[in-house]
This record gives sequence, C-alpha cells and structure tokens, in this order.
Amino acid sequence: MPNPTMDVFDKNFKRTGTLIDAYEIERRRRLNSDYELSFFVPMTSDDYIEKIQMKGHVRDERGQFYVINSRKRDRSKKKLTALITATHVMFKMNDYKVPYDDYVAEAYGVHITTLLDKISVWTGGRFTFQVHDTFDLWDIKDFGRTTALAALNQVVNLFGAEIRPDNFVIHIHKKIGDQSDRFEYRTKKNIISDSFKDDGNGLVTRMYAQMKDGRNWIGMSTDILTAEERSLLQSVPGAIVNGEIRVNYLLSPYVNYWGSDSVPYFDGENVQQDIEDPIELLKSTRDELRKKEMPAIELAITSADLHKIDRDERPPDLGDAATAYDPDMEINRIELRIVELTEYPYSIDQHSKVTLANFALKDDIDLIADLERSRKVMDNLLSGGRIRTEVFESFARQAVVDINNSKTEIKYDTRGIILQSRPNPLGQVVLTSDGIMFTSDGGDTATVAINHEGIAAPAIVGQLGSFVSMLIGSGNDVTQINTKGIAAGHADFNSAPFRVDMKGNLIANKLTANYAQIKSSNFSDGDIIGATINVGNGKFTVSRAGYVYAEGGLFSGGTITGALFRTAASGARVEINSTGLRTYDSSGVERISIAMGNDSGMGSIHFAKPGGSGAGMIDGSYLGLLITSFGTLFLGALGGDVQIQGNVAFSPGASVSGLNIGISQVFGLQAQLESLQSQIRSLQLNFSGHTHTVTTAHHNHGNPNNAPNTGGGTYQTSTP
Repeated sequence: MPNPTMDVFDKNFKRTGTLIDAYEIERRRRLNSDYELSFFVPMTSDDYIEKIQMKGHVRDERGQFYVINSRKRDRSKKKLTALITATHVMFKMNDYKVPYDDYVAEAYGVHITTLLDKISVWTGGRFTFQVHDTFDLWDIKDFGRTTALAALNQVVNLFGAEIRPDNFVIHIHKKIGDQSDRFEYRTKKNIISDSFKDDGNGLVTRMYAQMKDGRNWIGMSTDILTAEERSLLQSVPGAIVNGEIRVNYLLSPYVNYWGSDSVPYFDGENVQQDIEDPIELLKSTRDELRKKEMPAIELAITSADLHKIDRDERPPDLGDAATAYDPDMEINRIELRIVELTEYPYSIDQHSKVTLANFALKDDIDLIADLERSRKVMDNLLSGGRIRTEVFESFARQAVVDINNSKTEIKYDTRGIILQSRPNPLGQVVLTSDGIMFTSDGGDTATVAINHEGIAAPAIVGQLGSFVSMLIGSGNDVTQINTKGIAAGHADFNSAPFRVDMKGNLIANKLTANYAQIKSSNFSDGDIIGATINVGNGKFTVSRAGYVYAEGGLFSGGTITGALFRTAASGARVEINSTGLRTYDSSGVERISIAMGNDSGMGSIHFAKPGGSGAGMIDGSYLGLLITSFGTLFLGALGGDVQIQGNVAFSPGASVSGLNIGISQVFGLQAQLESLQSQIRSLQLNFSGHTHTVTTAHHNHGNPNNAPNTGGGTYQTSTP
C-alpha cells in the first residue's frame, strides 16, 4: 500500500522527500532494547534512487528519527526490491568512544544523574537525559570503559531503570508505560490469535547472595530484614542465632507452595561484584528473588488495532500494564506488562503483535551496548534457539581479522608451546609438560612460574580467589589470612596485636588514619560528623540531633558565643541569648528581664509579679538612673541606715506619712524653734497689764430688723 506520510532525510537531517512507494512498514520496539524500523521499497522507484541514503534518516508518524543502516537487495524474476532496516537515533551513542581519561575504575555512593551527565558530555552534548524518578545511590566499578551506549546500558542495569527515547532526549524512569490504566486484551474484543507459555525452569525460592570479594551479610543484625524475611529464616534451624543472621540467602514466601519432600528449595544465586555494601546486596537479592519466585509467563498476541478505526480506543504502548483474558487458553485475567511491540502504523489491514511477560525479556544484543564482537558472543549468535547466520558470519570474519592483527603468535619448540609477543619477541608464555612459565627475556629466567608445586611470582596483579590460609613472613614477624580472619605481629592469631576476625571485629595497638568511617559517623581532620558523644558515663553528651548536656565544666580564656544559654529546660531557670537575660519562676513566668525590647533596650531591668504583670523597673536613661515601682516602693536597711546623698526633691503635692524624726536630727530646726519661742515670750511681756479703748461705728450686725444707728460706741479692753 503506497505510503505518503513517512519522511526521509540525509545524514545531516536535511529533508530529501517523502517515501511514496514504501510498503510493509514495520516498527519493532523492545523494552530497554531494540527500536527498529523496516520497510520494502522498489529499487526502480525514486524513493530508492534519489531519497534513501546509507546513514540517512527516516521519520515515523511519532516524530522519531531512525538511522538507515542496512539495505538488503532482492531479485524475484524481473522484480527488484530492497529491504531497508533502520535503528533509532538513540543507538548513535554507540559511535561515541569514551575518552580514556574519563574512565572510572571505582566510585562510591554515585547519583544516577552524575553518570548520565558524563555520558551527555561524551556525546558532545548531542544526547541529553531527563530523570523522572528518584533512584538510590550506587557504587560503581569499571564505568566508561567502552562507548557511551555501553555506559548507558551499565547505568540502566545498575540502577534498575527503564528508558524512553525521544530522539536525542533520553527519558529515564523506574518503569515506562502506563501502570494505572491497564490495557485489556480479551477474546471477542481484540485478540486475533495468541500463544501462552509458563516456564518454571528458572524458579527460585531460596536466593543465595554474594558481593565483591565474596562477602555477604552474615553476622549482621536481623534488624536489616523485613518482618516477613525474618519470620521465614527463623523457621530454618541455625539461620538466625542471638539476633544475628547466619546464612547468606533469603527465602521466598512461596517456598512451601513450590517445594516438595525431595526438593524443598529451588536455589538461585545473586552475584553482584559491583556492590560493597551488605544493605545494597540485600536490596538487590530481594528484588531478584521477587522476579524469580513465580514461573516466567510469556504471552504472544496478535491483536486488532481498534484505535485505527475508533479514536476512542487508545493504542498500546511499550511498558504498559495489561490484562489478558482467554479462558480457553487458561488465561484468566493475567496481569502482565507489554515488553515487546511490533506495529504497522501505516497499514489498516495489518495488526500489532505484542509480547507480554512478568519479566524482562533477554535480548540478543542487550541494548546494542556491547557491539564489540568480543562481548556477549553467544547472545549475539543465538536468537530463539536458532543460529543467526548473518551474525555468525560477521563474527567469524572479525575473528579472522583479530587473529591476523593479534600481537601474539604461536610457536612450537623443544620446550613446548610458545606464545611469543610480536612487538617484543623476548616476552613469552611457555607451556611445558611440567607447567607454565612467563618470561620477559626469551626464557632464560621466569618472571612467573606455575607447576604442580605451586606458583612463584614476584608480584600478583588483580584479584585472588578463595584461600584457606595465607602466611607472609616468619616467626612472629608475620601477616596471616586464614579462616579466623586477618592478623599481623604474632604467629598465634589470638595473640596478634593486630587482628580482624570473620565478624569484622578489629583489634589494633595503634591506629593512624587520614580518614575513617564508623557506621554513620565520620571522623575527618579532627571533625566528628553525624555521631553521638558520651564522655564520663553521661556527664558530657552530644545527641545525634546536636543537643549538648554537660554536668559541669571549666572554661578558661577565649569567648563563648551561643544562641541560648539556660540553666534548665523548663520551670525555674535563667536564660541568656542574643536579646538579653531573663529569669523565670517555677511556673514559667518571666520575672526579671534585661532585654532589647525594654524601654531603654539593654539599659533597663524589668521586674514582674508572679502573675506576669509589671512590678517595676530600674532604667538607666539619659536623665540618669530611674527606679520605678508600679505599686509600693520599699527601701529598707535592716540593721543599717538608708543614706541619701545629694539634694532630695519631692514633687508638688507629695505627702509623707509615718515619719518619725527628732527635732535635733533636722539641721538648724532646733535653733529656729528656740528663736521663735523667745520672740513669742518677749511679746507676751510687752503686752502684760496694758489696756486701751476701742471705738466702733453703729451697725445692725447684718440684720435689718435691728434698730438702725445702734451697736456702735467706745469700749475699754481687758488686761492680757
């Protein structure tokens, strides 16, 4: 069917036209894997002759660009056709080699965005990332050794992420697709054909675990387990002893459902060489067990694309949660996810093919992250149990090239098989009947020798395997590693001044560390971060929240600066902070304050009554010192005197009561009174025996009824 809608571009994204004659356009997408577009086009058409270019691009109806990587030409009688295969532009990241200087050998507690930002820089900013969920921090190892796409694959696997590419913007989710509105596949609705497979070969009900250097969580407290995990392990004798975990596995809650008398457990192992934290190993093992404690279910459906004829129907999308119902096939409302989707977006009569599963399908090329032929060869060669001949041929050709380009050549002489370096013929690996010798001088001396007696080597580079015992030195001047642990300084492990047992307990005569981490506490350059402190059996403590308690202390010199000093947390106390000093009674009422908020700022002392109302204040202002009482002011000197120096002024109208003071105690008062007394006595003597007359006018004393012109006359006074 002619297609007038799919556009085609050259390698620089310059549009070259529309693919008119393309047909059987098929798009295949797989979760965290292939995004591939393929179609047929006549070789005689303008589409093929003028528009389609190797490493050019096509754009589908979703606006996504695909790189034209393959053109397979076919003749059928007089008909010439070409099968064009294109991959999503996301896979261009495989063309960006990581600079050697940016390779990360090992790092701890890395955020996902840190690694994604590095990948973006490696592509010159051509690819960017948007993270839509919150991911835990992870330790990384050997990051960025190959290409930008391989690095992205490492991030996806390490953080358990899923990707949704939008051309050069890669969206990072914990789960892509719609997880709330489940897409429904049902007979008599949209299922044309289906096939259903459940597989118990990979079933696991007891998952063992180990991380870097073969370590695990044995010896740790059961507090790190969930209640369900703890209950399941407690049913196994010896699995938990004295609150400590003694086994390096987790049990599935379905262990009794799937187990039998002959096979009680289905064992699996989770090996994570990039993990160094037992808690992270526990999380990883828990997730792996959840994935494998039920049989793997895979459902392939050819479904009617109802959305092509009914706009109310939504199309399925990769990662969507889905429900399938076909009772004749024993499919009864099974809840799965769409992990693979083959679509025919430009054809009405061709319908989508979906694969639903309760696990992530393993892909031959695993996101095409490891396109180097030396990686995952078997995954590349096999697909669905069939040999992929085109990949095998490509691999074989590459193998011949690798052999021809090898820097080592094989020779045979009287010593045996000789692997000789081409750049330096003196560098050899000699395989003899008595062992293997590594030499750098053509075989005169061995730098490393391996035979039935053991290994002789001046240095070993890399990781050693599992050993029962290793001893370096002689006498008591030794370092030893054995089943008890690691020790140094004595042949007897228990007498060694330095030893670490299998539970992680450390004894050392002296420790000098530039940096040390103890659980969640950091001791660095004299600083203690994130820890509690207890000195003197509780006499001096600092809580994890930063609260300090000290039973006593002596401070000499220097300055103590703080936000708040108080003698008690509540009740009767004294408090000092940047705004002043305050005292509180046992009821918590503020009684005395020297504070910024007072009338004269820090120059005023306020006093309050038990109820909190004002009692008075002492105010040092520009007028002088003011002592004010809001009630009675009492000045007392018990056993002494109240002495007032300077002038005393009473305000107008002031009264004094209850004053008991002797005349002699008032300066000059006694002499003044005696002078007045003398003058009075003198007047009395002058008037003694003296008389005289007094004449008054007539008057009626204010009463009109009295006779007028009366009441007057002359009268004689008496002798005083």
